[in-house]
Amino acid sequence: MTDTFIWVGQHPGLDLCNTTPVIDGTPVDLLTGSEALVAWAAGAGLPVPPAGALSVRCVRWCRALRDGLRAAFDPPARDPDRLGHIDGLLHPVRGTLGLVIAPDPRVVLRSDDPDAQFRLDLAAATVPALALDPARVRRCASGTCVLLFHDVSKAGRRRWCDMAACGNRAKAAAHLARSRSAR
Repeated sequence: MTDTFIWVGQHPGLDLCNTTPVIDGTPVDLLTGSEALVAWAAGAGLPVPPAGALSVRCVRWCRALRDGLRAAFDPPARDPDRLGHIDGLLHPVRGTLGLVIAPDPRVVLRSDDPDAQFRLDLAAATVPALALDPARVRRCASGTCVLLFHDVSKAGRRRWCDMAACGNRAKAAAHLARSRSAR
């Protein structure tokens, strides 16, 4: 099922936003339920909860986090209180600090509730995307694509979510236009 998801964001926070692509002109929500959310988490390298452990409420929360992140990143839809919305989502999620000793000591957030633990893990993996350089977080240059990506190229001039998809279509269209005008 992880092949259903689009992994072009260069960061889990952007890849979460990309779970609402436009396919054949129609917005599609790839997070259809707890199974899809668990599959996305596995593909993103997040800890995966036990099968059937996530509630419908948790799935709704994860979609709300995704929508809040998209509003924070997507320039056409800039939300003036974009971070306040995300903070409001994070505030009720409770956990305790713990220490993981091996392989290298680090502090983690823990909860006995599988829903809360998943929310903690998802937030810890995705919300740090807000610290990315805003000039390098972009929406695909294709007018029909809504995917976001972090431009990690050396020159910083990446325009397409994926060169094999949107970039190739744009180049083919430009070539066709040049061919027609040359005739």
